[in-house]
Amino acid sequence: MNESQRLAKELEKALFGEAWYGPSWKEVMAGVSGEAALERPLPKAHTIAEVVAHATTWFEVVDLRLKGETPKVSDEQDWPQVTGLTEGDWSELRERSLDRARTLVETVRGLSPEILEQARPGLSDTWFELISGELQHILYHAGQVGLLKKAVS
Repeated sequence: MNESQRLAKELEKALFGEAWYGPSWKEVMAGVSGEAALERPLPKAHTIAEVVAHATTWFEVVDLRLKGETPKVSDEQDWPQVTGLTEGDWSELRERSLDRARTLVETVRGLSPEILEQARPGLSDTWFELISGELQHILYHAGQVGLLKKAVS
């Protein structure tokens, strides 16, 4: 197994299950209703739906960056406002998030291991740091969703 495959495996565990720390991204979203996803138990915090939309944006952005694109992210794209969510909308958002996560895992799995330590064009970090940063990012937000889920249950 090469380094790209190992990174992909770690992402996969954090996103879909068998993570050492606890519930994966998929598992932490399970059992949340559309109504609960819109609740704001902490007045200054994001809702579960907003966190999921935010994470989904970054699955897409990191995937595109790994494929050589340089998408800019507006404030509205970074933290999309999510209101008036039906159960169907919530189900669609969850599935889109998981679909984008799967795509990211496959992109990482297919990377040449030699590229990982190369600096990203015009930046001071490497491709490895982008991927490990996204892994840290999703772990942080999975924890947020877990706490919000407990607060709205």
